[in-house]
Amino acid sequence: MKKCLLGLLCCFITIQSFAQTLENDRLALVAFYQATGGDGWFDKTGWVVPGNPGDNPCGWYGVTCEGGRVTRFVMEQNDPYGAIPAAIGGLTALKHLDLSGAGEEFPQLFGLIPAELGNLTNLEYLDLSENYLFGPNIAVIGNLTNLKHLSITPYENIPASFANLTNLEYLRLAADDYPMGVNTDVGPIPSFFGTFTKLKSLIMRNAGATGTIPSSLSALSNLEVLDLSNNELTGTIPGVTNFTKLTNLDLSGNDLESMIPDLSAIPIAANVNISNNRFTFSGMEGNVAYLDTYSPQKEIEVVSFNGLPPVAVYALAGGTPGNIYKWYFENQLIATLDGTSNGQLLIAETGLYEVEVTNTLVPGLTLKGHINVTSLPVTLVSFDGKSENNQTKLTWITTSETTNKGFEIERSADARKFEKIGFVDGNGNSNETNTYHFTDLSPLATGYYRLKQLDYDGKSEYSRTIAVKTPTEPIEIYPNPAQAELTVAGASHNAPISVFTSTGRPVMADAKLSGGKFNVQSLKEGLYTIRIGDTVKKLLIKR
Repeated sequence: MKKCLLGLLCCFITIQSFAQTLENDRLALVAFYQATGGDGWFDKTGWVVPGNPGDNPCGWYGVTCEGGRVTRFVMEQNDPYGAIPAAIGGLTALKHLDLSGAGEEFPQLFGLIPAELGNLTNLEYLDLSENYLFGPNIAVIGNLTNLKHLSITPYENIPASFANLTNLEYLRLAADDYPMGVNTDVGPIPSFFGTFTKLKSLIMRNAGATGTIPSSLSALSNLEVLDLSNNELTGTIPGVTNFTKLTNLDLSGNDLESMIPDLSAIPIAANVNISNNRFTFSGMEGNVAYLDTYSPQKEIEVVSFNGLPPVAVYALAGGTPGNIYKWYFENQLIATLDGTSNGQLLIAETGLYEVEVTNTLVPGLTLKGHINVTSLPVTLVSFDGKSENNQTKLTWITTSETTNKGFEIERSADARKFEKIGFVDGNGNSNETNTYHFTDLSPLATGYYRLKQLDYDGKSEYSRTIAVKTPTEPIEIYPNPAQAELTVAGASHNAPISVFTSTGRPVMADAKLSGGKFNVQSLKEGLYTIRIGDTVKKLLIKR
């Protein structure tokens, strides 16, 4: 008899405890209803508010239960309006929470994210997107380490706590699913996103992302969708050799530029969009088969080479000598040039010059740019360089200067991509002959140099480009055939190295030596062309 009574008592206590837990869930839902204008929801079927203790919320619109607990709560575009109440943290058995809105032209949730959201550690799915939710408590989402799906419209920089979300398979930080724009500000893309190795979708369109694309993203070998479109991203595209499962790559609407990496690892059926950036033909020629949308691009830079009349203008269009340049002066076509002269146009009068550049290997893309040539502030009568004692000595002479701040000295290994290596002060205003000098202490085997003359008002002009060769020993590579490492003898330590397939497709660009060694382990077996500075050699990889 005692055992029977004890069993009944245990059963009563279990039922009572179970009922109280579900009652807590009900109270949390009632608090959400009251805080978010439940009477005005699009659908509130079955909801009984305020109701009575013991009312069963399972089956209310958007509410699903398992094991006597609320495990799923979906208010997707149901017009809840107001702040998310702290009581949401009482739904501790939730696995799926969808409070996504329809955008700011419709009723939406707004205000601070409650810290109690961090109590929902069983969540695997969380969608707070298309609402106006902000504040430092966004960091509590980092407590939800079971999350596989996270979608939120970002108004804050991504907190460091998000690094805990390594189970994510879907991450959406975006704000473009409705007509009216919003002022999102996700800031720099964290490098720790590269540790989310289970990630299949990373969507950050219209997120206000800034800075460069972290190279760590290259490690995400399970990615199927990468959408970073319509942000303020700069710099280059990182390597994509691990993106073998990709179905959609959208980098459009940014300020990305420079050489496009080898895209051959991306499945040919994938949709790849790099339009509306600052790309030139460099890198496009070998990748055009993998690009679905690459036109239009933003205006290319057009520069003038300061010197004795006539002055040259030059469009930085990249690509090969196969480019065709159409030059216009004051809206009239004045010249059509091929790429053998890099499209340089000699001009003798000031005014508006515009250029359109096409490339036969990249059909459907016309790069455009313009420059308004005014009177030149500095008259540069000579610019020369010579190699002496393993140094390159540059000399230039001016005969007049107006508000001349000085000269940036730029160097390139290929006469296309230049970097600043020094600065020499100018003489401000001068009608006298002035001679300037600069010494490059670590020259390239063949270095291309130009001057960027700077005014105090921020304007600038370029000189012509000159080439200076440094006498060097013949460059040798061995072993050849190679397996994992190549020794390069006779090359300067900073000589750029590029590797091309037998068809001319680049597989490595502007790599550097390390102690005279060059790692070729990533190259597949086959015949390659390797360029070390100006030296070109054949390389066979055989294992």
